[in-house]
Amino acid sequence: MSIPPFAAIITAAGASVRFSGEQKEKVKKEYLYIDGHTVLYRAAKAFYETPGLSCVIVTCPEGSEDETAVALEDLIDIATIPLMIVPGGVTRKESVRIALEKLGSIPCRYDYIAIHDGARPYIDRNLIIRVLAAATIAGGAVPAISVTDAVRRIGKDGLINETIDRTGLITVQTPQIFRAQELMDAYDSFVFPEADDDAEVFMKAGYSCTVVPGSKANTKITFLSDIPDAEKQIEEYAVAREKGRNSAKASRRMRELMSQGDDEE
Repeated sequence: MSIPPFAAIITAAGASVRFSGEQKEKVKKEYLYIDGHTVLYRAAKAFYETPGLSCVIVTCPEGSEDETAVALEDLIDIATIPLMIVPGGVTRKESVRIALEKLGSIPCRYDYIAIHDGARPYIDRNLIIRVLAAATIAGGAVPAISVTDAVRRIGKDGLINETIDRTGLITVQTPQIFRAQELMDAYDSFVFPEADDDAEVFMKAGYSCTVVPGSKANTKITFLSDIPDAEKQIEEYAVAREKGRNSAKASRRMRELMSQGDDEE
C-alpha cells in the first residue's frame, strides 16, 4: 500500500494543570525532558519518520510560541516539511479548530489529518502507519486498548454501587487520523460541546471511525511522577525562563533608547 500524504496536528495548548499540581512554578510538561529530548520533540519526531508527512501544525498557549519552538529542537529547522506554531483555544476542540483553519494557509497537499497529543512522547511510526491504513478504509481510525481491569461505578458517598460490564470497553489513544475534508466538515458543523475527542466530533457528523490495536507504551504524560526528575527540571526551567525574559526586556529597552537617539538627531 502506498502511504497517502497527510498533515499532523500536535496539540500542546493545554495548561498542564494536573501535571503541575501545587507546584509554585507552572511549566508545561511538553517542555520537559525524557532521556535527553523534550516530551514535545518525542511526540512529534515519529511523524517526521513516517513517509507521507507533508506539513505540521503545533498548537501552544498564547504567548508561548518561542518556548514551543525551542522544545521542538531541530525539527523546527526541517525546511522540507512546513511547520507552523499557532496559539490554541481555551479547549482542545477549539485548538483543533484553529489548527484546521491554519492548515489552509500552508502550501502542502494532504488527504488525511493526524491529530496527536503533544504529551504522548512514546508514539512510534509503526502505530501511525497502522492507524493511517485503517483510516483509508473507514474514513477515520483511532488506536485503542481493551479494558482488562474490573470496572466499578461509585456513588457520591464514595461507595461502589454498580459493576460495569467491560465487554467491548476500550481506552482511546492518539494519533487519531481522519480523511481531511470530512474532518474539516465535521468541525465546521460541530455543535456538540460534550464531545470528548476528535473521533466523537467526526462520528457525530455522521462519519465512520474504526479502531486499531493501540500500544500500552503509548502513554500520556499526566502527573509529575511520569517524568522521574520533573520537579528539578521545573525549578531549572523556571530560572532559565526568567533569565530569558529579563534579557529580552533589556534588549527591547536598548533598542528603544537607540531609536530615541536616532530621532533626536
